[in-house]
Amino acid sequence: MVWRKILVGLLVSLMTSPAWAGADVLGSVTSSKTATVRNMALSPGSTVFSGDAISVGTRGAARLALAGGGQAEVLGNSLVRLTKAGNKTQLIVDRGQASFHVSGGADLEALVADATVRAADGHDTSAIIQALNETHAVVAAEKGTLLITTAHDGKTYMVREGAAADLSLAPETEQGGGTAPAGQGTTSKRSKKKKALVVILIGGGATITAYLLARRETTQPTNVLQNEISPTKLN
Repeated sequence: MVWRKILVGLLVSLMTSPAWAGADVLGSVTSSKTATVRNMALSPGSTVFSGDAISVGTRGAARLALAGGGQAEVLGNSLVRLTKAGNKTQLIVDRGQASFHVSGGADLEALVADATVRAADGHDTSAIIQALNETHAVVAAEKGTLLITTAHDGKTYMVREGAAADLSLAPETEQGGGTAPAGQGTTSKRSKKKKALVVILIGGGATITAYLLARRETTQPTNVLQNEISPTKLN
């Protein structure tokens, strides 16, 4: 009877595991504080899967080593999702602050406010992303050059090291149906236009400084601070 209960518990655990469901393994957790995934505490050494949503509490942080050599960091009061798209790992920033670091052409990109953020080349690149709300975000290039591509029209913007871009989705607008042919009166049909993403290039110094200050507030062990994913050294 005891063995039967153990076997049932093991089968239930396997059936609810993302690995059992065939989800892609995207990386592992290198450090974590007040972070959760799948309604469980996120602990160092945990495996992260495609579809995982990582939530970090106040003054918390989570750092991830991702497949292909990319790294990511999520700060307090933030929510990000991880997914696999083709051969790329995607970091979807729903709320708060996150960053990623890639080198050697790692297949890692971030999605925020209807835009995709990726490294411009195979050099060391670090991006800082602040999702202020569902329609407004700021993206800064801490190191290297970033490319931001908008989803609605496919335009690409270049953000050089030390600079930033302000992303905001314009509200939907309605267009009238126009003038009807002679003798048919006017038309009242209206159609909604897609939301357009407005991208404004700005200075990134304040964004980068704010992020580094927020990171300092997370009290991590000395050995963790020595292995920050950002190339910026802590003083």
